[in-house]
Amino acid sequence: MDIGKKIRQAREEQGYSQEQLANELGITTRTLQNYEYGKSDVGVILITKIANILKISSDYFFKEYSSPIVRQNNKSIVRQSFANAQKRSINSTNLKLENPQQTLNDEIVIIPFYENVRASAGSGAYNDEESSQPFSFSKNFLREYFGLLSFANLSVIIGYGDSMSPTLPENCYLLVQQGEAKEGEICVTRIEEELYVKRLQKRPKLKLLSDNKAYEPIELEGENFEILGRVVGYFKKTAL
Repeated sequence: MDIGKKIRQAREEQGYSQEQLANELGITTRTLQNYEYGKSDVGVILITKIANILKISSDYFFKEYSSPIVRQNNKSIVRQSFANAQKRSINSTNLKLENPQQTLNDEIVIIPFYENVRASAGSGAYNDEESSQPFSFSKNFLREYFGLLSFANLSVIIGYGDSMSPTLPENCYLLVQQGEAKEGEICVTRIEEELYVKRLQKRPKLKLLSDNKAYEPIELEGENFEILGRVVGYFKKTAL
């Protein structure tokens, strides 16, 4: 079932008219009709708002449009994971969450989305942070699609640039788990006041590598840097 049909089905099951849902979304009824009938693309943020209004898990919409990140290490490929926390503040210099994780219930977890925190998969990019519309996902979805074993310390930010192509598409939503990154994993790294999304090389020298070979490696030795976490999956910016 495509996204538009899912929106219509969920809306009707929750007892919302098109006009009621459109009003809560701040869009016209015609615009919502275009989404439901597949005439217009539906963005990830709007889908998240719809899920929150209808009080359903976001993964009802996202299953076909998400992808895990795999780590290449010693010629083996290891599936990595993604998880999350409640809408909260974030430190502007290190992207570390300041409040403990919260969950809606035992089976639903809430992932904060930091719309203005942007990590570049090209040159460095940095913007002041502000947590906005959160994502909500079931634990089963996170286990099945991202191989999660833990549901803590995760967030969503926007990735820009093409240096991690073809692994990461341009302008996608990155699922980031804070903490240490292993050899070969894609990580979010702060260098001075800029954030980068690159693959981590620890030996023989500490470097950030691009999957797109048009970009030169970034040597970390001697730099003021901090590895903030690993990228364990992504969502395409446009869901359709």
